[in-house]
Amino acid sequence: MTTTGKSLSIIGFGAFGRFMAPHLRERFDVLASDREDISTLAAAAGIPWSDLAGAAKSDFIVLAVPVQNLGEVLSAIAPHIRPTALVIDVCSVKLVPIQMMLAALPPSVGIIGLHPLFGPQSGKDGIAGLPIALCPARAEEHTIDEVREFLADGLKLNVIRTTPDEHDREMAYVQALTHFVSRAVGSLDLPQTPMATRAYRRFLEMKADLQNDSMELFLTIERFNPYAADVRGRLMLMLNELEQAIGAAPQSPGP
Repeated sequence: MTTTGKSLSIIGFGAFGRFMAPHLRERFDVLASDREDISTLAAAAGIPWSDLAGAAKSDFIVLAVPVQNLGEVLSAIAPHIRPTALVIDVCSVKLVPIQMMLAALPPSVGIIGLHPLFGPQSGKDGIAGLPIALCPARAEEHTIDEVREFLADGLKLNVIRTTPDEHDREMAYVQALTHFVSRAVGSLDLPQTPMATRAYRRFLEMKADLQNDSMELFLTIERFNPYAADVRGRLMLMLNELEQAIGAAPQSPGP
């Protein structure tokens, strides 16, 4: 992707938006924006701040906002966006945000969905080799190739091209199921013990993995993946069946 002299807006300057900025500002003229004025945070990160209308005029627009706020942001930027702009979202689900972008943005605007399968915690020591899902929605093949090349060669990420539907089907297990179980396990008061088995240590690791994840992210993953409810339902059914099997098992004879 040719980046010299190109402008890029990060709309949504929360934890992930701030995490992305240093990786992008050496290659683009980066602007930060959000629904609220958090220009102080942007200044601390060394990124110029703009309102949504100004941010919409960039060549590339990265939407790093929760799905539940995406409609409001799209309505704000749609009248100001360049006809040749490329809009990229980084939501944890793909079908819903891509459908929203296709409906809200002018037909000349390119749209690609990305899902970085990492975050500030897992990428704190560098992002090289980490996976990212690439879901083209409305873009020329040469544009898709340029984005893939930038991600793979420029940022050294492991790019996995997929469709929005395939992404959400797989993430229902990879992400929605694991976050559901991990949050349940994490809510327990799990003791540290020298008798911990390898399986129990995995429970402790699951709890540690979630400590920096917000409830907002959890709800996004569970509510906006159309396949997540079915996977959770089957898990709950299996847990109930196991509980019933335990109750129905013959009791050990007394002494």
